[in-house]
Amino acid sequence: MSEFCLLYLLLLLLMRSGDVETNPGPNTAESTVSEMEFLKLARNIPPSHYEDVGISLGIPYAQLQAILSEKLKNYKNALMDVFMKWNVMQQPPHSNKRQLLAEKLREIDLGGLSDRLLNGPPISNSTGGPSRLLESQTKPPSAESETKSLSPELVERCAKDFKFKYRSTLCKIRADPLKPSSLVGFEKLHTSLVLEKEDGIGKQTLDYDNFLDLKVNREFPTRIMVQGEAGAGKTTFCAKIAWDWIEGRHFSHFVWVLIVPLREFKQRTIGEIAKSYLDKSNPATVSQIIEYIRSNPDKVFIAFDGLDEVSGKILKTKSHQSQPTNQMQLQPSQPSVSSEACGSSSEIDDIGLGDILCSDQLASCPVLVTTRPWRAVEIRSDGDLMKLYTFIHVEGFNRENLSLYIHKYFPKNKEKANQLIQFISENDAIYENMAHYPIYVAMLCLMWKELDKQKLKEMKPLKTFSQIFKEMIAFLKEHYAQKKEKKVGSPAYLAYLKEIDELLGPIAKQALTGLLENTLIFNEYDFKICPKSKDTACRVGILSQEDRITTSMDIHKGTSHVQLPVFFPHKLFQEYMAGVHLASLYDTDRNEFNRLIEEVVMPRKAEFRYLLYFTVSQNKCTATHVVKSMLQGLSMDLWDIEKELPFIVDVAFESQDPDVAALVKDRVASEEIGLTISSGMTAHTVAGYAFIGPHVVKLCTERNCGPTMSLDVAETMCSIPSLKEVSLHKGAYHHCFFETLAKKGKESKVQTLKLVGVKYPTPASLHHLVEALCSMPKLTDLTLEMILTEVFYSTLKAKASSIQVQTLELDDVQCPTPASSHHLVEALCSMPNLTDLKLVMFLTEEFYSTLKAKASSIKVQTLKLIDYKCTPSASSHHLAEALCLMPNLTDLTLQINLNEEFYSALEAKASSIQVHMY
Repeated sequence: MSEFCLLYLLLLLLMRSGDVETNPGPNTAESTVSEMEFLKLARNIPPSHYEDVGISLGIPYAQLQAILSEKLKNYKNALMDVFMKWNVMQQPPHSNKRQLLAEKLREIDLGGLSDRLLNGPPISNSTGGPSRLLESQTKPPSAESETKSLSPELVERCAKDFKFKYRSTLCKIRADPLKPSSLVGFEKLHTSLVLEKEDGIGKQTLDYDNFLDLKVNREFPTRIMVQGEAGAGKTTFCAKIAWDWIEGRHFSHFVWVLIVPLREFKQRTIGEIAKSYLDKSNPATVSQIIEYIRSNPDKVFIAFDGLDEVSGKILKTKSHQSQPTNQMQLQPSQPSVSSEACGSSSEIDDIGLGDILCSDQLASCPVLVTTRPWRAVEIRSDGDLMKLYTFIHVEGFNRENLSLYIHKYFPKNKEKANQLIQFISENDAIYENMAHYPIYVAMLCLMWKELDKQKLKEMKPLKTFSQIFKEMIAFLKEHYAQKKEKKVGSPAYLAYLKEIDELLGPIAKQALTGLLENTLIFNEYDFKICPKSKDTACRVGILSQEDRITTSMDIHKGTSHVQLPVFFPHKLFQEYMAGVHLASLYDTDRNEFNRLIEEVVMPRKAEFRYLLYFTVSQNKCTATHVVKSMLQGLSMDLWDIEKELPFIVDVAFESQDPDVAALVKDRVASEEIGLTISSGMTAHTVAGYAFIGPHVVKLCTERNCGPTMSLDVAETMCSIPSLKEVSLHKGAYHHCFFETLAKKGKESKVQTLKLVGVKYPTPASLHHLVEALCSMPKLTDLTLEMILTEVFYSTLKAKASSIQVQTLELDDVQCPTPASSHHLVEALCSMPNLTDLKLVMFLTEEFYSTLKAKASSIKVQTLKLIDYKCTPSASSHHLAEALCLMPNLTDLTLQINLNEEFYSALEAKASSIQVHMY
């Protein structure tokens, strides 16, 4: 009896200490989590949430880093280790581990995984225990048929909830791009953007009001890819769609419009996303939402915003279809289940975003997706998938919309608005490179509003993206510092600026870490070791922190701490700060710098274009290293060089370092490069070529050129010694092109020049053009096919004796006045080296009579005249006599309607003609 009492007492003590449950039961109870479920969780949790998960489960930060290091930075294996450690940790008596883990996941914004862990019916795994994690895999085949369809009233209620969501969040514009709290109504600042549609040959302007009239084989396309550079207005375009649906204008024939910002919903399926938009009292379930979309694909419009802001492959391989992936945002939401295995297809599942993008699901539902251009390559490179997509380009503001936006920004100060518009127009670099993009215009408006006149003057020399961001960051820091230290330039003020710089260091590091993992939204845990840095960055304006609960947070769960999202005002700000930190690694951790450049950034250089821009702009050493690395990867094949060189030129230009430019110039010095400035080449790239001056032998332009580009083309023509041939085709040029060419033409080494359809702004431009042509010392071959005025011909007559041209072709030009014809002939006869002349134009009697009078002084040996109109008798007579008087004429071609007067006059003078070939 005493032994029994002792045993009972021992058990009682153990139970009170928590080491023994009163009725533990088998380890397969629903309160436990199986190892298979832990494994699936580890696969589905993004690397950026690793520390959040570990700390929320009570694992110390140092131990988390040790685990990650031990697992060689394999986040899935590290997370699995974390889960196993937590699983054996002591929990409160009678605790439900499944419920505890679900609550921890929800606390760190992994609500989707939390719901799946709790709500799915258990299934057996290989160990015999239950698993709830993948609900859609475990639902019996009859579950979908048991889902009650949404009633018409509930469909309408969902639509109202969607509209309320968009009206209160998405359809608001920041008056200050750096302050989340500066939101204003959509129409107060919204300004239309320029849209262009690819048509197989080029691009055609697309009016937004006619967007829904797009037709492919007589039907509205079901997959639309909207491309735009950073800050071009892609997100605003999606907001405009939502706004017009709310207001019953465009898109009103759709019952639902679902706008999905992908950066916020990396781990959700379309049903979960739509459900998260609904009011908490709305009884519609995910299954009902999916059933409605499947049954009514023509009544739902889906827009995914920011494909470039999520990682993972869009296209699926067979291996992807047979196993889960940690890139669940783009891959199918669940592994495929064959009909043989379960007696039914997996159509009862929720729908993954990747399935929609690949048109494997909801093929007939219209879907739009926005992205930066580099991310569209995956779809463009797949022939079958590309056929499904219609490609639209967001080009940002044109001049008219730019002016409209600025006036909206300064509604009560038209003078200030007009001054900014004038400033942008006069500052060529800003207009050509930045003023088309709303993000930059918003920044310029903010600085214009706050800066004094002296600071605004200092903005005029800006040429690169890095320079404007450097100015913007400096403006923010100085603006914040002045709140504490009023005396600008004082030792205390400068010391405080230095303190701000030091505090922003960890923010730059986090920016790079997030960028490499494609994490654009952070939480407070990401800055747990530098909370002061985060707070300072938020006050300065480099970071923003929401002061509201987002839809991904469930305030009804009663969690002990709500994590508010922290983010940069725009991805470009994160890229700039990431560039600051990456450049700093060159001095502080050279091995890590080299690893990131060679193994991460360069293989994905299109994705990290702006990161490279901002990195090389920080200092000379970094720029030199990066550009050398890019040049080392350049093949010796000329075609590859011409393909890859523009990107290298862009990066080198951002450095603004002449020694870095020399590296590029020297690397291609032995190659004969042809440069074509087409409509697809940016002003930034053209400025880069002008800055570097590489070994280009042939230059061709096929586009209009604004002030900056006009200046750059002129500088290129005059400064690159290797340039021998230039063709300018059907483009309008600013007056500075002609003016610069006239001033610097004597430095040009161009030998062949062809001007076709070139447009000029003023008569003075033609005067400068003639001066340029006559000053170019190597110019021997000249073709003009453009509208010329009397100013041109009179100036040419005055300057002809100094022109070096030997071969001249005037094609489809006119002499608008008799005096013009007279001036032209005198100019031709005064050219000392002109031996080959081709005229394809309507020639007047004034021309022929003057030619007869001056023929003896012309040096032409080869003459080709093409005049398709009937030549009057007097003109024919003058022409015949002129031909016989030309002392050096040996080769003659005439394509003219000649009459009997010509032949009789020629017969009379035939003995004096020098022609050998006719």
